[in-house]
Amino acid sequence: MPGRTVIVGGGLAGLSCARELGRDFVLLEAEDRVGGLVRTDVVEGFSFDWTGHWLHARDPEMRELISSRWLAGNILEVQRRALIFSEGVWTTFPYQFHLHGLPAQTIADCVIGFVERDAERPVRNAADFVLRHLGEGFARHFMFPYNEKLYRVSCEELSPEWGGRFIPRPSLTDVVRGALGLSRDEVGYNATFWYPRNGGIESLARGLLSDVSGDVRVSARVESIDPARHHVRLANGEELSFEQVVLTIPLPAIATRLVNAPPAVREAASWLQAVSVTVVEIGARDNGGERFHWAYFPEARFPFYRIGSPSQVNPALAPDGCRSFAVEFSHRGPIEKERLIAQALDGLVECGLIADRDVLVRRARTIPVAYVLFDHAYAKARATVLDYLSAQGIQVAGRYGLWEYSSMEDALLSGREAARKLA
Repeated sequence: MPGRTVIVGGGLAGLSCARELGRDFVLLEAEDRVGGLVRTDVVEGFSFDWTGHWLHARDPEMRELISSRWLAGNILEVQRRALIFSEGVWTTFPYQFHLHGLPAQTIADCVIGFVERDAERPVRNAADFVLRHLGEGFARHFMFPYNEKLYRVSCEELSPEWGGRFIPRPSLTDVVRGALGLSRDEVGYNATFWYPRNGGIESLARGLLSDVSGDVRVSARVESIDPARHHVRLANGEELSFEQVVLTIPLPAIATRLVNAPPAVREAASWLQAVSVTVVEIGARDNGGERFHWAYFPEARFPFYRIGSPSQVNPALAPDGCRSFAVEFSHRGPIEKERLIAQALDGLVECGLIADRDVLVRRARTIPVAYVLFDHAYAKARATVLDYLSAQGIQVAGRYGLWEYSSMEDALLSGREAARKLA
């Protein structure tokens, strides 16, 4: 079909692109349903998203579409309750605004480090960023151990493109007031968020799909992309021609699927690394433990970096009298899921969140490409691949197509932007 656009990947970016284009497209999704990681599974009455997906919508057009079309009448507006567990104490997130309750020496380290920080320190890596903006105490007690647990490398190995823009930066007044228990809770981009009343986060993907009019195919895995011939070939051998193409699958996977891509582009793509995340999902009887939407665990004694409690966001996600947890482990390379399940249960028991006898559901799922690794090869390698794709007239969109750290709204916006560039 002349003029047809092929969209590869049916996550939020691909669906948003398809909606913006109208009708003259075919969207190809490798899995058995669209949504990408925006999906919800129901297990014995517990609804589990694929890790926490909290919706922050600031673009006026996107807010209107979400609230009046895709999730019309199906939105909860939630005031964040995020905690940190360290040194045996639950404190409020963000750490740098909420020191009160921690040991006196830790508070002194953080306040003194903040006052004495070098605000002119050159930023060559994530460690420099933290030390420049927060100081040595905050770095040592939270920022370094947490980020090293998440990314599986030292903060010196993380490049300046790492997610510093998402880290709230306090004033000295904020730090002191936080140390005295006089802090403000509305700090950060996710202080409030939206979540569906019914159906879990996959309701957003289903609502968006209902607003798409063209050809959407599932179980349609793309094996190769030939920019010169304007063809994509599917795993079943079928070939589709395109006039334009938008790719939302992970950038390294794009490069390996390109027919006749130069060796330099393939080599650059091989330098693009990611962190995998295995989520251990637990459903249990509610024993009245600490209440939070999610909590961070910087200390090495806990092998997981974060625990979410979806049923605290929306009680409809668990049966009456029960509570759900999503315990997140990052890794690079293979893991033993049964071992992680055991570690998750041990941690939940140690923190007083469950009792062994009360566990009803336990399972683990792995996201192979979860967080882009912002190492020192990242910027050059990413630019090499993206520049080549641009020269071939190929549009990319989404968190993984653009190979960045971003939110659900960012994915929706990048899909919309890709469609508008084509138009």
